Amino acid sequence: MNSYGLILLTYKNKVLLMHKQEGVLDLEKHAWELISVIRNQNHSLEQTLISRVQEEMGITLENVERITENYYHARLTDKNVNNIQRSEHQLLDFFTLKETERLFLSHASSKFISTYPQLITL
Repeated sequence: MNSYGLILLTYKNKVLLMHKQEGVLDLEKHAWELISVIRNQNHSLEQTLISRVQEEMGITLENVERITENYYHARLTDKNVNNIQRSEHQLLDFFTLKETERLFLSHASSKFISTYPQLITL
């Protein structure tokens, strides 16, 4: 059975969110979101999330904390942040908890952030 997972990436009291478009002329309003995956049957959900972060941003996570069966959290280091690579048509940005309240967030990302705001502000 495949399961869905999200990872909250935080750095200095901010959360890292991703926004993707299909291209420069993509006029549809897309939500900001956390990195999410559907678990690969050959790997754990945690391993699948770590691989996805590597693919999306070019950084390797070392200390991933399991929050629930589907929610994970990792604090980014200065080295992680300095080495983030963005793909074409992909925005990555850091937001405070207060700033996330004004963003158009995906439902799953909004639920995770509102349920565990203390992970951002620690």
